[in-house]
Amino acid sequence: MKTALGAAVTASILLIAGAAIAAPRTATLQVENVSCVTCAPIVKKVLSRMPGVNQVAVVERGGTATATVNFDDSTVTAEALAQATTNAGYPSTVKEAMGSATGATVVAR
Repeated sequence: MKTALGAAVTASILLIAGAAIAAPRTATLQVENVSCVTCAPIVKKVLSRMPGVNQVAVVERGGTATATVNFDDSTVTAEALAQATTNAGYPSTVKEAMGSATGATVVAR
C-alpha cells in the first residue's frame, strides 16, 4: 500500500512540475500583405490551427495587421507562428513575446 501511495504522490508531483514548465505565452506579430477583407480572417485561421494556440486576435490597418496570439510554449514557439503566416503568404515578424521561460518580455526592433 505504501508503494502505491508513494507512486501516486510522485506522479502528482511530476504532473504539477510539467504544468509549471509549460506556461501560457502571448506573442504579438506584425503581419504584412493584409490588404483585403478576407486576409485578416485567413491569418486568424492559420494561427488558430497551430498546435498549442489558445486564442488569436487580428487587427488590420492599412495593409498590415497586428496578430496577438496566446499559446502554450511547450507546443509551439512565437517564431513558428510567424513562419506559419509567412508560409500562407502573409510575411510576419515577432514584435513582442511576453511570458517567456525567464518571465521576461522580448521586443523585436
